[in-house]
Amino acid sequence: MTDSERLWTGVAVSLFLHFSLTLWHPAAEEEKSVFRAVLEMDSRPSALPDATRQGTGVESVSANNREEAEQLDRRRRAYLRYIEDVDDAIHARRLVSGDTGLIGAALCAFTIWADGTFSSPQIVSTSGRPELDASALRAVRAASGAVRRPDILGSDPIHVSLQVKYQYGLE
Repeated sequence: MTDSERLWTGVAVSLFLHFSLTLWHPAAEEEKSVFRAVLEMDSRPSALPDATRQGTGVESVSANNREEAEQLDRRRRAYLRYIEDVDDAIHARRLVSGDTGLIGAALCAFTIWADGTFSSPQIVSTSGRPELDASALRAVRAASGAVRRPDILGSDPIHVSLQVKYQYGLE
């Protein structure tokens, strides 16, 4: 093989490798989703006591009954607003004990009763720091009853898992 043939072979191999590497993209790592709350609802639509279909969402409503669909949609929106308000109330109370140097997150689970009070708060996924876990539980207990539960949600208990986060600069 002559020097010219080696040069052109090297150029061809180089171009092949460059083009194949630009076309081949490794699967991007999926970002871990930041998970704040897990919402669980009873399978009975309590907004409509006489409803016979199972389910809690609009998908359980017949296409012909617009009024029922609107009622369930109002209930769903009230539910999401209420859970967001509960989340805000808990996060507003997490630094009350003066634990401003904590960094991490603890997943807490509890039950919300008809009067808006919480029961059985517990750590589902620990932060790895006992003082942060204890502070998160204190925040959940302190927020119990602080947010009025809308009447449209009925009286069935709501089971919630909520991530309580601590980081510098958060208030």
